[in-house]
Amino acid sequence: MTASSHALGSSRLQAPTRVMPALDGVTVRPARMPDASAILGLHREAFADKFGGAFGVDATERGVAALAATWEHQGAVAMRGMFVAEYQGQIVGTTTIRTWEMISDQSASIEVVFHEELGFWRTIRSLFVLSLLDHQIGRREGFITDVAVLPTYRRSGIAQMLLARAEQEALLRGKHHLGLYVSQRNEAARALYQRLGFYQHRLRRSLLTWFFFGQGHWLYLRKNLV
Repeated sequence: MTASSHALGSSRLQAPTRVMPALDGVTVRPARMPDASAILGLHREAFADKFGGAFGVDATERGVAALAATWEHQGAVAMRGMFVAEYQGQIVGTTTIRTWEMISDQSASIEVVFHEELGFWRTIRSLFVLSLLDHQIGRREGFITDVAVLPTYRRSGIAQMLLARAEQEALLRGKHHLGLYVSQRNEAARALYQRLGFYQHRLRRSLLTWFFFGQGHWLYLRKNLV
């Protein structure tokens, strides 16, 4: 969802109205800048509570525009560690893996871009709220965030494919474990992660995230790779 490594937007994997069979012909590949609009559309749908909390329910579109402008300003750096699932020419899922080496301090440039799109006070507010989602990535950690699948394609194996690709990336980078956050009440996502070998490492509580996002209890899950 965001321009930096934020923790609490890990997934929106609630069950759809029907369970789809596994799809043939799905391709998972690194994201490219021309994918930005489709990815942000996915994020806006999957993380509506996060967009509303960060930018205000009356300014979601402006928030999307600010993120799009930020990604364009950052260029290829914005796409690092981001993957998409493509099916019949359509992007149907996405996720991002961040590592310690990918972290760069671009807060000043992000603030300038946000100010152009959102104005001064809304920029201050949105950056503060987004800072509540920050996660300090460990040197041996591959940190997964923004697992999102289009509603029509949920429960069809796409999330598992994206997570497998993220795990492969972490191994290639010599990481020892994967980490992610998920809302304590998101039972569908928790069940998926447990099946894939994740276990609860700690519980994070935050009154401020409850106030802004309606969710105050987050599980940090970990999967050992070595």
